[in-house]
Amino acid sequence: MRTRTALPAVLLALAAFTAGCSGGDDGAFADEPACKKALATQLEDAIAKGDDAPEGKQPITCVGISTKKLEQITGELMTEQLGKSIESALPSPTEATEPAGLTDECRAWIESELLDASESIDATPGYNACGHMSDAELDAAIDTVTDELIDQGATPAS
Repeated sequence: MRTRTALPAVLLALAAFTAGCSGGDDGAFADEPACKKALATQLEDAIAKGDDAPEGKQPITCVGISTKKLEQITGELMTEQLGKSIESALPSPTEATEPAGLTDECRAWIESELLDASESIDATPGYNACGHMSDAELDAAIDTVTDELIDQGATPAS
């Protein structure tokens, strides 16, 4: 969801930068690193404010930088920000491997069944603990708990 709002804001900011930044070629005040930093700050502010962001203005440090160079700088900033937006939208490794709905109660039931040497499954407590999960979620939860037990040195019963 964060990417859906951030990406249009980023694209809007790019349009504002290239429209609002028309540098000349005389290099009078040109300071490319300072210009890039000022544009990056404008971009971050535009993303944070979303639809309420004001139109970008050319920072004084960009005066004298050619339009072509300004387009290159804003393109670099957009590439960096797009990468950050995509990265922030992806689940972290723990989120990606943690099954949905794996409660402490469900985890405890799975552990007890895996460590139990009996040949039967105590289904009623299992349904009470994990009944809210789909078959695929339960399978993923069992795999996760099994892996955790193995990592801890416990040997699930076969």
